Amino acid sequence: MSRFTALFTSTLLWPASLIAGWQTTFVASDLRDPMEISIASNGDLYVIEREGRVLRVQPATGAMMEIGLIPVTALRATNKGSSWAREDGLLGLALDPQFERNQRMYLYYSAPDKMLNRLSRFTLKNGTIDTRSEQMLLEIPTDRRDKVCHQAGSLAFGKDGLLYLSTGDNTNPFESGGVAPIDDREDRDHANAMRSAGNTNDLRGKVLRIKPTEKGYDIPKGNLFPPGTAKTRPEIYVMGCRNPFRLSVDPKTQTIYWGEVGPDAGNPSPKGPAGHDEINQAKSAGNHGWPFLVGNNKPYPIVDFTKGAVGAMTDPAAPKNPSKFNTGLEVLPAARAAFIWYPYSASAEFPLMGQGGRNAMAGPVFYYDANRKYNLLSQEDDRTLLTYDWMRNKAWKVKLDEQENFVKMEPWLEGLQHPMDMEMAADGSIYLLEYGADWYFNKNGRIRHITPDIGNKAPQVTIKTGAGNSFVAEVKELEKENCTVVWYLTKGLEDRKVGEGTKIELANKLGDQLRAVATDPRGNRGIARVLLSSGSQPELSLKLKGNPQQLGFGENISFTIEGAADDKDIVIRARYIPPTGHDAGGPSLATDAAKLITAKQCLACHQVETPSVGPAYLDVAMRYRDDKQALARLQQKLKIGGGGVWGEIPMPPQAAVNEQESQQIIQAILGLSEGMGELRGKRQGTLTLPAAPANAAPGGAWEIVAQAPNATNAKTRVNCK
Repeated sequence: MSRFTALFTSTLLWPASLIAGWQTTFVASDLRDPMEISIASNGDLYVIEREGRVLRVQPATGAMMEIGLIPVTALRATNKGSSWAREDGLLGLALDPQFERNQRMYLYYSAPDKMLNRLSRFTLKNGTIDTRSEQMLLEIPTDRRDKVCHQAGSLAFGKDGLLYLSTGDNTNPFESGGVAPIDDREDRDHANAMRSAGNTNDLRGKVLRIKPTEKGYDIPKGNLFPPGTAKTRPEIYVMGCRNPFRLSVDPKTQTIYWGEVGPDAGNPSPKGPAGHDEINQAKSAGNHGWPFLVGNNKPYPIVDFTKGAVGAMTDPAAPKNPSKFNTGLEVLPAARAAFIWYPYSASAEFPLMGQGGRNAMAGPVFYYDANRKYNLLSQEDDRTLLTYDWMRNKAWKVKLDEQENFVKMEPWLEGLQHPMDMEMAADGSIYLLEYGADWYFNKNGRIRHITPDIGNKAPQVTIKTGAGNSFVAEVKELEKENCTVVWYLTKGLEDRKVGEGTKIELANKLGDQLRAVATDPRGNRGIARVLLSSGSQPELSLKLKGNPQQLGFGENISFTIEGAADDKDIVIRARYIPPTGHDAGGPSLATDAAKLITAKQCLACHQVETPSVGPAYLDVAMRYRDDKQALARLQQKLKIGGGGVWGEIPMPPQAAVNEQESQQIIQAILGLSEGMGELRGKRQGTLTLPAAPANAAPGGAWEIVAQAPNATNAKTRVNCK
């Protein structure tokens, strides 16, 4: 397809159980790690991306325009393996309640000039962000070292004009065995959430609530600690949060909801309960327990990490913060239980949540309105909370009673692609922001517009490129009705109509993107998009026979791979992922080995998954996985050097690596093949899944990836039996 990439954004057909209720049109695509979305009163959508872009989207035609680039600290593709700033970036977005009048927006981002996260107000000028208009409201000191993560960052306004901001506990969760990160040793503060989420005098691990003013902000009445209370911050509305995603404010009651991404322990132990994700509800200010409690107030003991000794168990009625890093109150407000909670395995309390990886999110509260254009749910669903899960790619509806108590839960949507944010428009339809297939560096994020199915499906559109600058729109219309096709061209902030009909020829001077909008006689639309910039890659697609919902160890799965790539270069891999909320989208080396490999400069020539000067470590692991002499052979190669196996560039002797270090490095590299299966050079066939690895546990999943050089990977997840 030369330098053009055709990417369609059209109607998705739901699984049979869901077809009757809703239909989807993709109004934007090609987003890069999108984080949050906000809807203006005129229907325009504003979207932020992790690495700093701010976009405006016009849903009617799919026009997508960059209106600003905020300088941020973030993990970037140029240094993918870095342990620095793992979840930093442009994190939160909210439009001012008077946006149409004052053109103000609020952004929460990781500052590039200081070690902190910043909440600022910006004003748009001539349609773009005027960076000189920035007015800083809050600066929250943060840590970015040693895989510290959990930045949260969701922003939302209530109808009363109060602004809510969620902040994460800013703690490394990987060094505490999946239980409470309360390591109080002197050099372990980065792994201690008692200093942040459990600290009444710290703004991390909280939901903050302020009233923006012309010169800054005021503290509203009803926050957790009145202004002037010793050892507290008055901005705190909710404390005791781990990584609170996504904020939602009930439009009638002002009750707030958020998803809480929980810890990783697969099973209970003397050091604490199994990890649980949460959907939380706050009708008023309060303490939601972390890092001293989780789920429905399941307590953690205070652990001495020096000796591994288990101490006093937390009392939910009067939790205490004994940390030497605590600058706030020692005795904390009584802890509140989660509204909904669920582990990796099947939930006894909420069985419809299923099992597997988890990453809880909270959406809007639905109220039935007969005068509105759309009602996605029925009148019986009046006062229903919509929730979703980023890992499980599903959404649920939760019926509430008049006191906002849980009544029942039902499935709503499935087959999503890492749902990141969900907002309800004034007309009652839903815009769902999808992050993309991977953990980082996506280029396939998108926005779904979800409307009721009125018995007439929207047309499906794709674009094919012809000779020169010609393009053809192919339209599928299930009802066999005639559709009109209109072409639009975007360049910068300018979007204009450039033609009608199924074919178009452009002049040599092209814009940023070309779109074909097909409309049926009832006004339903399908949108297809072509990126006109260079550097785009064709996408692979992966289909698994029978669309399996679960797969067991050792099973065979039939597959088909489509897309532009040479058959000999195609690789399909299946990787077992143990139950964890922190899988970074690919295999990783053990922490100690990774530090050693970094110290010995091995990453200058090798990466874990991507070929560089030398082969990817995963390719090495898969080649030698059945070779019992591999450890000794590869240790010798490290010692004396070698070449010819992976290409023309030889590996020099690694004189800086001693024998003990080389054994640790090689064992870690070979360990990457555990729980992995692969097949090379086949566009269709049968892949045998590997045997159960040592870390197999209930709630695990399979990640199945099709890849080839110079193509965008296709990836899917299936629960493991």
